[in-house]
Amino acid sequence: NKAEGFSFHPADLSSYETTEKVLKNVDVVYHVAGAVLEQVRMNPFMASGTNVEITRNVVEASYKNGVKKILFASTFYVYDGIDPNMTVNEATPLSTIGMELFGATKVFGETLLKEYSKKYGMKYVILRFGSAYGPGGQGSNVIKAFLDSAKAGKAIDVWGPGNRRNQYTYVKDLAKGSVLSLSRENEIYNLISPEETTIKELTETISKKVPTKVQFDLGKKEGASMPYMSSRKAIKELGWTTISVDEGIDLILSHDHGEKLLAAEAA
Repeated sequence: NKAEGFSFHPADLSSYETTEKVLKNVDVVYHVAGAVLEQVRMNPFMASGTNVEITRNVVEASYKNGVKKILFASTFYVYDGIDPNMTVNEATPLSTIGMELFGATKVFGETLLKEYSKKYGMKYVILRFGSAYGPGGQGSNVIKAFLDSAKAGKAIDVWGPGNRRNQYTYVKDLAKGSVLSLSRENEIYNLISPEETTIKELTETISKKVPTKVQFDLGKKEGASMPYMSSRKAIKELGWTTISVDEGIDLILSHDHGEKLLAAEAA
């Protein structure tokens, strides 16, 4: 289905010539292309190179074409390796020591944008997205994985006691924050829900909505928590708001139910 006023141009952004051609007569670029966390973990050489190459091409082609502003999808993983008992914000110094490679590719992108801003006056906004979830979620998304297990009548399996914390952020809230930030220049925003949820709390919320058994495997080590990531700047400057994980899961279940009805009608 084509949205009104929208045109789709499939392109290989790892090719600089193609990227420069696609970005002709463009005012603003939202750069969200690249390999995701799971792809970088599975194939570090290929996926990390893809992220660096695509970002380099998009930034250079934007500069050559006179693009007015780039909004860059970064990640909360730039805070990886920082003491989980700390609170961090956009001004917190970053270090790639102990950081996931995926996060390091995003630090590269942020640094490149700042360099082009200094050298050429290019305007940018860096958006550090929280752990995204929502209808149609894919990959290693834990909310999707738990919901899929529950809906299939299978137990939810948890490594460790379920104390790991995360700030799950609904995908439409990320989209809303991306639009709100369009009017800003040379800023960084944490688009990360202020609500912290442990894995155990997440399983409790899901099992209340889709009754299922939860199994904790204490013989397996759970992942480390991230530091608390403040979104105060986005809330104050952009008027950004977020929904709770409880509300977000309800929206996913409602969407999935609607998809089932449509599929049944089409059958």
